[in-house]
Amino acid sequence: MAKKTLCAVIAALFLISAVSCATKNGEDNMSSTSESGTETEKTVYTGRETPLRAAGDTMKVLISDPPGDDPFVVLPSAAPDPFVTYDPRTDYYYGMSSQHSVIILHRSKVLADLFTGGESLTVYRTGVQICESMWAPEMYFMDGRWYIYSSGTTSPSDATKHLFVLQSKTADPFDGFRFKAYLNNNIFGIDPTVYIDDESGKRYLCYSEVIEGLQWLCIAELTKPWKISTPVPICDPRDYEWDGNLNEGPFFVKNGDRLFIIYSACGCYDDNYKLGLLEYKGGDMLKKESWEKYPEPLFVKNPDVSVFAPGHASFFTSPDLSETWIAYQCFYSTNAENPARRRMRVCHVQPISFDETGFPVIGIPKGADELIPVPSGE
Repeated sequence: MAKKTLCAVIAALFLISAVSCATKNGEDNMSSTSESGTETEKTVYTGRETPLRAAGDTMKVLISDPPGDDPFVVLPSAAPDPFVTYDPRTDYYYGMSSQHSVIILHRSKVLADLFTGGESLTVYRTGVQICESMWAPEMYFMDGRWYIYSSGTTSPSDATKHLFVLQSKTADPFDGFRFKAYLNNNIFGIDPTVYIDDESGKRYLCYSEVIEGLQWLCIAELTKPWKISTPVPICDPRDYEWDGNLNEGPFFVKNGDRLFIIYSACGCYDDNYKLGLLEYKGGDMLKKESWEKYPEPLFVKNPDVSVFAPGHASFFTSPDLSETWIAYQCFYSTNAENPARRRMRVCHVQPISFDETGFPVIGIPKGADELIPVPSGE
């Protein structure tokens, strides 16, 4: 039951507020306040009740297209900077990735088909508000609408990237999105991610900000889905040599009463791109001293199976909410002898676990053709 409760907490980051998994199948109705202040009903979802695939079915770790011949062409199904979630509200997996000039939303009932065989919808194109280079979009459900958080440049003559948010037109993300707001045009920021506190109802945004030429992780409160408080730096990229002066791609993972931010360190172009970890230790989440940074990386390259630079991860649940999975990008070749050589990123997925204390155990990257059981309940 503890394992299922954990997965429900992660799944709830994409619902109205974080909730614990119910102890039986079915729905429990509760009330909440919408953006307009009126009372609306929300539902605690318990996951897919009837699997679509047979017990024992397997899938490959690779869920995007393999690298193409031209590393300068990013295919919609290549999925760099992957964001993957399973939403029990709609019973779909949703996925997005860095496509630079467009934001494409994918959905599928089957994880293996998400980026290569499912449905897709272009929800936003560069133009008036964002000029180019939209990176790492993520999507969350709040107050009856979906919100996509990303970053991009606002002028062709300025490479500064700004955080922005899109709002869905309805409660169905496939009905389309509109540009809602810039979050803060005074900062150079990328890789925004969201956490919803299930006890206080407060929402937080963590992202990577360029401060004096280095990339720090910063956190702010989301006072509205499209407004943030003054950001606070909480993760210094100079702490450890393996940080490489660069921290980016944060993602919140909660297990019971332990809350983590799993982030990427070094640079995505480097073989040694990896995952590091912060843990919330109590107190004000908007203070650096409330976060403990672990001295060793959590997830590193695996040359034995030709997986290099694993990073920029997102975490999601299986359809029955009993498992937690990771989606991450990686390369299949090294650039150790030629660091300037461009390579195409691909997307891998695999299940993770937690030790007896509740600490995340991701293991090692698996090879592209390795077969693993499909997510539980699929």
